[in-house]
Amino acid sequence: MKIALVQSWLGPQAGEPVFPIGLASLAASLPGHSVAAFDPNVAGGDPMAALAEFLRDFSPDMTGVSLRNIDSTNTRVNVSYLKPFSDTLAVVRRETTGALVVGGAGFSMFAKAIMASWPIIDYGVALEGETAFAALADALARGNAPSSVPSLFCRDAAGDAFFTGESAKIDLLMLASPDFSLLPLAPYAAVPWGVGVETKRGCALSCVYCPYGFLNGRRYRYKAPKQVAAEIIALRDVHGARRFTFLDSVFNVPVDHARAVLDAMIAAGATLPWSAWFAERGLDRDFLELARRAGCDTVIFSPDAFGDAALKKLGKASSVAEIKAAYRLVRDLGCFEVSYNFFKNPPGQTLSAAVDMVRFIVKARREMGKKAHFELNSIRVEPHTALAKLAEAEGLIAPDTDLLSPVLYSQKKTAYIEKLFDILLRAAGK
Repeated sequence: MKIALVQSWLGPQAGEPVFPIGLASLAASLPGHSVAAFDPNVAGGDPMAALAEFLRDFSPDMTGVSLRNIDSTNTRVNVSYLKPFSDTLAVVRRETTGALVVGGAGFSMFAKAIMASWPIIDYGVALEGETAFAALADALARGNAPSSVPSLFCRDAAGDAFFTGESAKIDLLMLASPDFSLLPLAPYAAVPWGVGVETKRGCALSCVYCPYGFLNGRRYRYKAPKQVAAEIIALRDVHGARRFTFLDSVFNVPVDHARAVLDAMIAAGATLPWSAWFAERGLDRDFLELARRAGCDTVIFSPDAFGDAALKKLGKASSVAEIKAAYRLVRDLGCFEVSYNFFKNPPGQTLSAAVDMVRFIVKARREMGKKAHFELNSIRVEPHTALAKLAEAEGLIAPDTDLLSPVLYSQKKTAYIEKLFDILLRAAGK
């Protein structure tokens, strides 16, 4: 079967394009099929005309469209990706006669609403896609009923979508490495963090706004450290990558697996520059020095708040004292850039905590200069999260609120703090 894999267009307002690691992983899971891929985000010119030409030339029997995000989530200016997604689907439907399948994290978060809103979608792959998409392709190739494939949204005779039931989580030890040859890496070179590499899936942490537990499960599933190192070497030596970022929700949790990955990288000589998200709790000098030897040059923290009450409300695993201690470790080593995400007005926010956060930012910029980076964002309310339940309890949303349209959380009693931060950010040209 000829299968086209298409990254959904993000539209003209999108930032730097990110290499579609999800499609590369899908492609590696489709032995026996002829697979070609297209990313309109790096096409140049008229992306939809280029997509149409690709589809006409390849003439696929089945097309998978990946919707990674539905909008720019927690950024200060929200950009919706739904109109360009709709344009992408329209081109696929016009240019092909085979099955149109949609998947990806963005789809999985809003699967029912998306299936209802875009009836031209034949099938939707929910949550992890490698096994389900391959099983769907095999079923269609053999003329079998797709409704027997788990983790799939199908349509009944009336066109209404139904879910076939969640499948078992994928054993990453049995999963093929992504096919990084699916698309050239060069068009993605402008992305400062590089291509993504996975060491595990799942997240046992409890951040109230985060959908990772829903998408990947609460139990960690690991790749073999030597496989991770081999993927990095292939990215460097075969595909010309100059840096990468670890895609794990938090790289250093649990620490034993992270250490094993770093040891395998060092032993194999897989030491490209890289970045990752780190948890402050439990971080020590020994681990950071090991990460540096393995090529790490950028440590990313997402403490999100700077008061213990807000950290608790957010479900974070760290305290203000641990945030400060982790910062001092990174600063004193002197060999890393550090990046922070904070929310302007999270649940539990207080004026004193907001002032302390500003003091922390000023102190870090004074001590580390341009090696310290900060983002101040609003919080998007995502379905399948504890924040959605909190927003409903506080009257911000109703039980039937359509979260496809962005709803941003801001604690009511300290709403003025968000407004003050917005004024400061505009004054700073952000």
